[in-house]
Amino acid sequence: MNVNYLVRILYFTEEGKNTFLKLKAGMNNFFFEERNEKIPLKTFVKDSFDNHVPLIFFGATGIAVRSIAPFVEDKLLDIPVIVIDEKGINVIPILSGHYGMANDLARKLARCLNANPVITTATDIENVFAIDYFAARNGFRILDKSMIKGVSKKLLLNERVFYKNEIEGLEFIDSEPENIEKATGFTRPDIIFTDDDKYNSDALILVPKRLVIGMGCKRQKSFEELLEFLLEDYTLEELRTNLKAICSIDKKADEMGLLKLAAFLNTRFVTYSKEELEKVKGDFSDSDFVRESVGVGNVSERAVVSANATLITEKIAKNGMTKAYGIIKSRRIRWQE
Repeated sequence: MNVNYLVRILYFTEEGKNTFLKLKAGMNNFFFEERNEKIPLKTFVKDSFDNHVPLIFFGATGIAVRSIAPFVEDKLLDIPVIVIDEKGINVIPILSGHYGMANDLARKLARCLNANPVITTATDIENVFAIDYFAARNGFRILDKSMIKGVSKKLLLNERVFYKNEIEGLEFIDSEPENIEKATGFTRPDIIFTDDDKYNSDALILVPKRLVIGMGCKRQKSFEELLEFLLEDYTLEELRTNLKAICSIDKKADEMGLLKLAAFLNTRFVTYSKEELEKVKGDFSDSDFVRESVGVGNVSERAVVSANATLITEKIAKNGMTKAYGIIKSRRIRWQE
């Protein structure tokens, strides 16, 4: 299994370009879109925000800050933005460090460049558990972002934070981080895990995303065609709210339409090898043509089951595209990586 990432790139000097090329050569499962010099900077940045594609600037932080300022909106919706100086010495996440996982991305980039990740968020520099990063990493929605601050403040002050789990099938498979405890008796929880997205509480409410989509397509199917295909069944709001992952075979890892689709829907694009897909058990509508093309008889349905989801539809095919939907009913997660 691999998680695949689409990232947009901006550089302004030949040295910045060379640093980007060094990064590109060392990052597996990352696919990059460079700005054409004919496209105005503002247009490229706005389009990146509109389509929720992470941005990397190779240059000065001032240029990046001024470029993104008009488009910054919400810490739960903003894209990850990272600045790397043109020599590749420092890697600086400047937007969406936790829920957008820019801090995590910055560390990956820094390792590739043998550079210094400049992380400034308080929980990171104090080595304290970050609940918004935990939520993003495990596919939870945060219903009220204002509640993040209270949880983080308690942990930074070395105070205990209590949680309550109301989700059937949700299991934690490691011990809680320091100062995180399960609420017992009449203890008031600071964090509540629930499937009720209308939950009325002054706690931080985390709701799991449960929808998984398996997809396959002919080469060079456009993002617009793929999105329209999904919008036949779900609204854009439903997809952005509930979609845990889009899944496919590893031969599609570089399929730009699927990469853009996942970015636009603010979800992960996960791919599996044909061996991994063949191992899953189930009654699938296999196709000899698909088997000859990619090595396994069915991609969409098998990819859903590979993602620990239960199929709720059979494969649906249209105009060189296939899809199947599944729901994650149980989940085993880790508090810590």
